[in-house]
Amino acid sequence: MITLSPSQELFLSVLEKSLGIVSIALQKADVSRDEYVGWQDNIEFKRRLDLINDTSVDYVENKLLALINKGDLSAIQFYLKTKGKKRGY
Repeated sequence: MITLSPSQELFLSVLEKSLGIVSIALQKADVSRDEYVGWQDNIEFKRRLDLINDTSVDYVENKLLALINKGDLSAIQFYLKTKGKKRGY
């Protein structure tokens, strides 16, 4: 198993709390963008990063669906333009 450095663990923890916003996590974890880019070669770091990003997308999709359930026309249009593209929207 590939282990992560304490700096990587801290960054991932902050990234998760910031809903996947990298610039916020970099600043709060005191990590440079160059260092973050270099970490991308670490398979375990990349795997955890992908999980956090998937969770963030799930969170935002849930918010979008809540707006759709409230009848928000712009949310409905956005959803149809992206998910309903094959149907001509």
